[in-house]
Amino acid sequence: MSITWYRGIVVGVDGSGESLSALDWAAHAADVHEARLTVVATHPTPPAPVPGFGDPIRDGRDEAQRAAGTARTRLGGRRPGGRDVEVVVLPGTAAHVLSQRSRTCDLVVVGRRGLDAFDRVLLGSTSSALAASSPGAVVVVPAGAATGDPRRIRVGIARDDEPDVLGAAFAEAAARGCPLEVVHVTGTDPINSALYEIDPVAATWHEAARAEVADQVARWAEKYPQVTCTTAIRRGDPAGVLLEDLAPDDMVVVGGRRHPTVLGRMLRSVPDAVLRAAPCPVLVVHAPAAV
Repeated sequence: MSITWYRGIVVGVDGSGESLSALDWAAHAADVHEARLTVVATHPTPPAPVPGFGDPIRDGRDEAQRAAGTARTRLGGRRPGGRDVEVVVLPGTAAHVLSQRSRTCDLVVVGRRGLDAFDRVLLGSTSSALAASSPGAVVVVPAGAATGDPRRIRVGIARDDEPDVLGAAFAEAAARGCPLEVVHVTGTDPINSALYEIDPVAATWHEAARAEVADQVARWAEKYPQVTCTTAIRRGDPAGVLLEDLAPDDMVVVGGRRHPTVLGRMLRSVPDAVLRAAPCPVLVVHAPAAV
C-alpha cells in the first residue's frame, strides 16, 4: 500500500556517517510514500571574523557545501519518490532550520550521534532538540540501523494519547508491509505493580485500561485490515519496555509532547530515553499544537 505524503520529507546532512544513514532511510521512505525529498545542509552564522583567525562564516558555508555535495554523490542518479531531489544549503543551526522546515513538510529525518548522557544534557544534539520541540513528526536514525523496511514496528501508547501516534504506526506498518506491535505500559515501580496482584480495585483499573487500549486498536485495525497487529499490556518502566529486545531492523513509534529541549533531557522523558538507546529508527509523533 502506498500512502502519498504531499508535503514531502526533509533530511538533514552534515557529511557524517550518521547523517548519510539518515539520508538512505529518508530516500527509501520517499519511495515508499511517493514523497518529494529535500536534503538540507546548514552552517552557523557566528559573529564577524577575527583578524588572523580565518573566516568562520565562510568556513562553515564551505563545510555545508561539502556535505551537500556528499549527499548528491550518495544519491547518484536516484529520484526518490519518483521526483527530483532538492539539495539546499541554509544558514542557521541544524536544529532550528529543520524545526522550521517541519512546519511545512510531512517528516524530518536526522541521524543520531553517539554523545553520552552527560554531553547530551550539556551540549544537546540535533536529534534530541527536534524530538523535544519540533512542530512536526521526526525520525531519528542511529548509526548501524537498517535503512530499508523494518521487520516489525513497535508503538508505545498511553490512555490519553492523541490518536495520531497509533494512526501513524498503523499507516507506516501498512506502507511497509510489516507487523505492528502495540504496547501500553502500566505501573512503574514494584509496589504499584504488586497492587495489581492483590487489590481488586487496581485489577479493575488494569482491565479498564486493557479494554480502552483494545478499543483504540480496533478502530485503527478496521481502517488498516491488512496490518497484522498484536497488543501487549505491560508493567514496568515505559522506556525500558519499549526498548526491550529491539534490533537494528525494527522501528519504534512514540508520542512526543513538546517542551524546552534541556528540560526534556534533564527529566529523561520517555521519547528522549528511547532515542538515546534504540538501535533502530525512532519516529516521534507530536500532538497538534494548541490554538
